[in-house]
Amino acid sequence: MTDESLLYLRRQDVRSLGITTANIIGMIESLLSQGAEGRAWNTPKAQILPGDAKLHMSMLATASEPPLMAVKSLGMNPANPQQGLETIGALITVFDSESGLPLGIMDADWITGVRTAGLSATAAHHLGRKDAETLAFLGCGLQARCHLEAFSQIFPLKRIRALGRGAANRDKLVALAREMGLEAEGCTEPEDAIRGADLIVSSVPHTTLKESFVSADLMSSGSFTAMTDLTRPWHADSIARMDRIFIDDAEQERSMADPMVPQNLITGDLTDLATGAQPDRLNDEERTVFAFRGLAMGDLALAALCYTKAVEQGVGQRLDR
Repeated sequence: MTDESLLYLRRQDVRSLGITTANIIGMIESLLSQGAEGRAWNTPKAQILPGDAKLHMSMLATASEPPLMAVKSLGMNPANPQQGLETIGALITVFDSESGLPLGIMDADWITGVRTAGLSATAAHHLGRKDAETLAFLGCGLQARCHLEAFSQIFPLKRIRALGRGAANRDKLVALAREMGLEAEGCTEPEDAIRGADLIVSSVPHTTLKESFVSADLMSSGSFTAMTDLTRPWHADSIARMDRIFIDDAEQERSMADPMVPQNLITGDLTDLATGAQPDRLNDEERTVFAFRGLAMGDLALAALCYTKAVEQGVGQRLDR
């Protein structure tokens, strides 16, 4: 890696690389395993909350194989759509982890959505029933669409149910599912979406949520739920009645002032599943939960896949330093 130019990847570039859910799970598990061996490192997210629900955040991870470091910077302003702007904007800078020199810059909006779904898919790969057919969504925005794409590649899905406060996003998700050949139903009540579902994804934006509104007791026997929204929509006492609860990163969670779930309820984290320190699904009846706030190792996984595939395929633009 002696070229002093930087590889710039646009949003359409990273989308065009043919990265699959299996690729993402494989890279995430490789990095997590390296982390357990002291060959990859992942810092807790750093964030600034300047007010008015704005968020400025950065995440950092580095690994031995591939020898790359990724730094993601992200900004969010929920008022942006009123000005015709996207709510979230993000970039990732990739470095050679041996020399410390920068290698590339890539748009991270698509990566942020896909890496979150990739983390969920990694947990679902271990905790979901292999015959899962029904996928329910609480929240129907970008995360729901990314999860639908990811889960459809690893489960024999037949139908989805979608509950969202915005009809436009709900209808868009339903239409996407039907284009994929799935049955799809828009719901107006949590019970209608969740009951009987094998897989559940909740991604309710905190900016639209005033208080928890759904009980985990609605989850059917044998279900797996990915909570990408810090568990905020779920009644805390009902989460405690689930059979096993996993989080993304135990060390990161211990550093947070607002824990997603009490420490005594946590069975393990994603590294425990990837390394076999915790067993996969124990039986067809247990109800499992994966709650997470975001993991820099997931960003590194996607950045590494994008960078290496782009170099292999000759995708992107070279910029002089």
